[in-house]
Order: sequence, then C-alpha cells, then structure tokens
Amino acid sequence: MTATGSQRNRRALIILGVSVAIYLITSQGLLPFYDQLRGASSTSSDKTEELRKYRRELSHRGNYEALKTDVRKKLDELKTHFFTNDAAGAAELQRTVEDGAKTVGIDLTQRSTTPPKKVDELTGELTMQTAFEATPNQLVAFLNQLRNSAKIVNVRNAQIDPVQPAYDAPKLGELKKTLRANLTIVGIALLVTEEKVK
Repeated sequence: MTATGSQRNRRALIILGVSVAIYLITSQGLLPFYDQLRGASSTSSDKTEELRKYRRELSHRGNYEALKTDVRKKLDELKTHFFTNDAAGAAELQRTVEDGAKTVGIDLTQRSTTPPKKVDELTGELTMQTAFEATPNQLVAFLNQLRNSAKIVNVRNAQIDPVQPAYDAPKLGELKKTLRANLTIVGIALLVTEEKVK
C-alpha cells in the first residue's frame, strides 16, 4: 500500500512540475511572442512608411535648389494676394477701400486703421473702421468691389441701420432710402519673409 501511495505522490509531483513548466513557458515565452507577432503588422506598415519618406527625400536630394526656386516663385505669387504687414500695407488697404467706395459713388464719412496684428505664424491682420451712408444697391456694389479686389479683404463686422424706414418696396426701380453703415474691414497680411523660406 505504501508503494502505490509513493508512486502516486511521485506521479502527482511530476504532473505538477510539468504543469508549472508548461505554464512558465506559455506565460513567459509564447504569449509575449504572440503579442509581438500581432503588433508586427502595424510596426511593418510604420517602417514601410518611414522607408518611403526616406526614399522620397533621397530622390529630392539633388533637387533642393530647384525646390527652393519653386517655393520662392509660389511665395511671390501668393504675395500678390496679401497685404504687407506694415504701415504701407495699412495704406494699401485704405486705398483699396476708398477706391471701391469711390467706384460705386459712396463718400466715406469716417475711416480709421489700426496697427497690424499677428494672427498666427503665417498671417496677420490689418483692420479698418469705416462709416458711410448709401442706398442698398450702393452698399451691395461696394461689398462686391471688396470681395473682387486683388487682395484678400474680409468684412469682419457690419452694422447697418436705415436712416429712413421703408414701409414697402418700390413698384419700379431701386429702393432710394438711405442706409447708415459701420463696417470693420480686415485685410490679410502675409508674415513669411525670405529668411523663413531659406
């Protein structure tokens, strides 16, 4: 009876040892290896993208001067649509607004510009406050003049009040009533300089 009991104990210890060994091999070796294999596809795609970027940079290595020339040319084209970020830019914004008003027959009664203000790393704002009286058609034509100007001009704020109330629309022609308008007009200025391009 004691011989069979000790054999049973020995078998139980061997099975326990084999179970512990299987558990350790599985938890310390196979599961981390499986996790590593499962993450290999995303790592592979990241490495492929990194290699693609590196190859693209290698292909452009000899073309840096041509790329710099291209960037300068595109920057010069962009500069034609932006104001300068100084007093000359503010004067140009004022001239653009006054020319647009003069074209449609509006006399600006008040006008004032503020110093340029930085918006982000690339652009700044030049702000101009104007006040005038006009008919609705003149106001619409003036806003179209601003929208179609060569430089980027936005109307940030508009306060429009009727000087004389209109009770009904005219049967023929345009509405002759006068509106009082206070506009905040913003011109976008480009801050990128040649040093930043280099």
